[in-house]
Amino acid sequence: MAYKPSKRGSREFKPLEINIFPMMNLMVVLVPLLLSTATAIKIGVIELNLPPATAGTISQSAIPTEAREDLDLTISLTSEGIYLSSSKAVLSNTEEDVGATIPPNEDGTWDFEALSQLLLEIKRRIAGTAFDTKRIIIQAEPQIEYQSLVSAMDASRSIPIDDQTEIELFPEVTISSGIVRR
Repeated sequence: MAYKPSKRGSREFKPLEINIFPMMNLMVVLVPLLLSTATAIKIGVIELNLPPATAGTISQSAIPTEAREDLDLTISLTSEGIYLSSSKAVLSNTEEDVGATIPPNEDGTWDFEALSQLLLEIKRRIAGTAFDTKRIIIQAEPQIEYQSLVSAMDASRSIPIDDQTEIELFPEVTISSGIVRR
């Protein structure tokens, strides 16, 4: 059996206001945190151009003439050293031999400072000509460490002249799929 509620304990209910201060405090903290994280993520990205995934070969008539007359400067990281080549020739360190352009150091590492200096010399020679480009291709043997590939990218993008000045070399880096052995 149901009983009638007593009138003794009845109170009037007042509409409650929603307390939005905790939510506002949360937003004050989260918005700057999210904005600073987005900036840090952008700084950590290495921008590069990967080769297109094609199943077959491309005919010469399908390639525009502007692309055919390009320098196609290529850095090849191998266990024998760094080879620097283009669509026109392979750059060698001696006249009679087409060995590595920059031989490895005694400890087996590569001299990326010498690579930057050589690329600066090439950039100065091609400046203002039809071969003046910002693109470079980097390829490496499968056993080459990833850090060496990143160091080659850094060496090819710019070279520091002094504490405040850097010269842009070839900032548009493309990673090639592999090296063909002779």
